[in-house]
Amino acid sequence: MAAGTALRLLRRLELAIRRPDLDLIVPQGHAHLPGRLLDPFRASRILAFLDDEGLLRRRRLHRARPATPAQLRRVHDDAYLESLERPGALVRAVGMRLPDRSEQRVLETQRSMVGGTVLAARRAAAGTALAVNLGGGLHHARRDRGAGFCLYNDVAVAIAHLRARLRFAGPILIVDLDLHDGDGTRALFAEDATVHTLSIHGAPWDEAGAVESTSIALGAGVDGERLARALESVLPPLLERFRPRLAFYLAGADVARDDALGDWRLDDEAILARDLYVCRELRRRHVPVVYLLAGGYGDDAWRYPARFLARQLCGRCIEPPTTAEQVLDRFREVAHDLAPSRLSGRDEEAPLFTAEDLAALGVHTPSTRFLDFYTPSGIELALERLGYLERLRQLGYDRPTVAFDLANPSGHTLRIFGNPDRRELLVELRCAIDRSTLPGFRLLRVEWLLLQNPRGHFTADRPALPGQSHPGLGMLRETIAALVLVCDRLKLDGIVVVASRYHPATAAQGTLRCLDPDDESLLNSLRRALEGEPRVRAARLAERSGLADAVTGERIGFRPMPMILPITPALVARFESAEYQKRCRAGERVLRVVGPETPSAAGAR
Repeated sequence: MAAGTALRLLRRLELAIRRPDLDLIVPQGHAHLPGRLLDPFRASRILAFLDDEGLLRRRRLHRARPATPAQLRRVHDDAYLESLERPGALVRAVGMRLPDRSEQRVLETQRSMVGGTVLAARRAAAGTALAVNLGGGLHHARRDRGAGFCLYNDVAVAIAHLRARLRFAGPILIVDLDLHDGDGTRALFAEDATVHTLSIHGAPWDEAGAVESTSIALGAGVDGERLARALESVLPPLLERFRPRLAFYLAGADVARDDALGDWRLDDEAILARDLYVCRELRRRHVPVVYLLAGGYGDDAWRYPARFLARQLCGRCIEPPTTAEQVLDRFREVAHDLAPSRLSGRDEEAPLFTAEDLAALGVHTPSTRFLDFYTPSGIELALERLGYLERLRQLGYDRPTVAFDLANPSGHTLRIFGNPDRRELLVELRCAIDRSTLPGFRLLRVEWLLLQNPRGHFTADRPALPGQSHPGLGMLRETIAALVLVCDRLKLDGIVVVASRYHPATAAQGTLRCLDPDDESLLNSLRRALEGEPRVRAARLAERSGLADAVTGERIGFRPMPMILPITPALVARFESAEYQKRCRAGERVLRVVGPETPSAAGAR
């Protein structure tokens, strides 16, 4: 029996013995927004992790039904609900104009989230200790308008449902620890003394109070210790005074130090401690809890609630995989079922000589396949099965079209356009087989990779980075995972790419390693010195030698550097070796920001 299978069976046995009183509610649908701030797969990533660890109990797993119009009308004005069906109505709430199809999907997804919170509230009111909606926490929505990605206020709708249908009359506490102020919920219950809204956040969105509310703005740069002190000073006295019979907990992950929008500094241990403390204090007083995900921006936001839920289910900490690891595992499962002949159009038996072999012998033959293996239909089949093309459709590109250019001597080019007219370029990849960068290893050399959304718009929160004409697609992890599958299929040791810009290099670091340990040292030093700087300013400082060595005063800047994603054990061992790690540590410097050099001065050096 495989070790992973045995571990899952053991955990299922532990679950049967421990019987944690926890229900999981799963909203339906995925809402894809440009820029990948909101991960449309947050719920499914959490479920996949829990399932892989053997922690899902099917009878405690529930599908959410969308909230009904009658449920929504108990909280929101009819005129507002009707306005949401008009094209362009979501601009105020989501900050951008979306295609009509995307707007409808956002509405459907949020209605499902509201339905999930209603169901979780029903389960908690019926006695479940912890009812978890893998979504929800839409706390900015008010009676007559939406804001901050929130169109409906799911907590208010759930409370109105409990009051109207279950005659639930007890006091209700809302603990809102999202980074952003729970202004919409507070406004909706401003005159209701039976609902207390506790919001501890960064900056206030609305100064208006309520008959039962606690609003604490801690500002920027908050760490776990400071949040814990604030929470411990206010929550126990509030529970003793208010004595709730039900609690909604908005466990926002946007307080994380790696959040794409946030400015707080909580690490994973601090967020787990926060969640455990809140639930422990409520359980001590026998208050059932409705747990909602609330905010969290970027692909890794799912890992914080996943860590907490694993702890609740099995009683100990289990570290979730990285998002890149999870995506790659899912892609490999799909690729396992794809026969090579369906990708290449050839029989299963390999030819005696490949085009690469013939080229090494000085015999040049025109290429008819991408990397001398994949046909266009094979590539389309793989991208369809992996869900890659569906992601593009979700962004409004109804008929993504794949095209090859095999004539460029520097490598084969694959392009994906938004439609058959080929006017909107979404993906452009040029690559080749590389035998020379690392003697003894065969690599996939990526000469050029472009991922862009021509219909997207830059915003104040996500401005254009140096070199960007359009916002990104938000599909870098899926693209890298697909390239890893190419390496698996063609028996290559890894991927090599020359990072020519600071931001892509730091975004890839951790997944990719610099070929030269001195480059890895430089990247580590730059990233540490620029932590907390806005993305555009950080890129400008790095690329215009805007930092100096704190000891020597030497101007330091980013330089293009080869980076490698090692795949085979032999190549992984090279970058995990003691010698490589020692050289990385030895080359690191303490840098200070001194301001960017002008382009002319930088070029004169």
